[in-house]
Order: sequence, then C-alpha cells, then structure tokens
Amino acid sequence: MKSQELKLEEFLRVTLAAAVLVIGSRWLLSNTYLGNWVQQAWIAGQQQVETLIRQRRASGGYTPLGTPTPIMEANRSVVMLSGRQSIGSGVILNSSGLVLTNSHVVRNGGNRWVVRLSDERELPAYVVATGSRDAGIHYDLALVQIEGASNLTPARFAEDRPQEGEPVWAIGAPYGRAEVITKGELKRVTRDGILLTNTEVHPGNSGGPLVNQTGEVIGINTEINPSMPADATTASISVPVVQEYLPRLME
Repeated sequence: MKSQELKLEEFLRVTLAAAVLVIGSRWLLSNTYLGNWVQQAWIAGQQQVETLIRQRRASGGYTPLGTPTPIMEANRSVVMLSGRQSIGSGVILNSSGLVLTNSHVVRNGGNRWVVRLSDERELPAYVVATGSRDAGIHYDLALVQIEGASNLTPARFAEDRPQEGEPVWAIGAPYGRAEVITKGELKRVTRDGILLTNTEVHPGNSGGPLVNQTGEVIGINTEINPSMPADATTASISVPVVQEYLPRLME
C-alpha cells in the first residue's frame, strides 16, 4: 500500500510540474499559492486532475509518529475545500460551519463547494466573502459557509505572540490528500504580522492552520517561496492580522 501511495504521489508531482512548465518559468522563480494548484494544472487535462484528486482523497491522512495529542485534536477543526478547478484547506470558526480560508483558494473556484470534514463527511458549502488577495498577503482571507452543519468543533486561536524558534505544525490537504500534518519551526515573525516557517507544505495546504504545540492556531498558511529569509519556505498570516481583517469579511 505504501509503495502504491508513493507511486501515485510521484505521478501527481510530475503531472503538476509539467503543468507549471507549460504556464511559464515564472512559477519556478516566484511565490506559489498553495490552493489554486488545480487551476494551474488545468492544462494537463481536467479529467486527469479530477481523477488524481479522488485518488488522493481515498488514500487517507498522514500524522508523523510522536505528534502531540493537542495537534491531532486540532485536526478536527480543519477541512478540505473542493471547488471548480481549485482545492484548499480551511479552519472551522464556529459550530454551525463558518470556515476561514484563503481568498486565492475560492476566488476562481465558483460559489459552490464541497467541504470534507475530519469525520470524512462531505457537505455542500458556498462562499460568503471572497476577500482580496490582490491587496496583499495580509488580505488573502475568505469565508465559506457549510450547509447543514451543526455541532462542529471550532478551532482555538492563540492569544500569545508566537516565539521564533518554537515548533509548529501545518494541517491541511496537500495535493488533495486530507488530514496531513507536517512539523517545522517558526523562523521569523515579521513586523507586519507574517509568520515565516520551514514547515513542509504543498499546493492544497492554503487556508489551513499553522498551530503551536498546544494545538492553538497561530497562523493561516498562504504561500510558498523558496527565496524567503531565515531559511524559511512558507508564509502564514498571523492571528492578530486575521482578527483585524475578519470583521471586514463579515460585514
């Protein structure tokens, strides 16, 4: 089973890499959004990509050995979002199914979505607010409402400022594989509230949480950029920035 999963993962990587090359070398030299990989890979063939997504869904999640219990519990508040030509992750904000994700995940994916919960249920959803990624990374936030949801587990958001050097975990749906947890280190907290880490993330992680060792959300994973400072590869929007911008989305 593991060998089959590895072969599928490698095939998916090759397919996506080919699509990126067709689009242009600029994708290899600049920031990569983590949620619109299906849209960018559309050139490789819609049917093929949709098939790969279904296969990755069926393969189940991944949790590294030794992952603290609070991290695994935090996974209950994370969802996978599937829309037209787009896949991403999201964080549950309340028990009735309001979900926070990235603007670039939903802005080209239409208004109708399917949300996969941690208990493997799949429910319809619609976009409440698309936000505006064009205004900058700080505003790359959006809201999605799950239909028919109740008694969901909202994420816990950290109140304390995260410290550089502390361990962090990313939870999301890389390449359409739900409930994947990866560990890294918080390398830098920028003055404008962006968290830079070396946590391994991939397309599909966008909108998913970056959590601390107590399972509290400290950021929303947004983009990959290999040229980041401090040996970091991933940028996340910090909780204070999210809290500042969230009321505007809810208006």
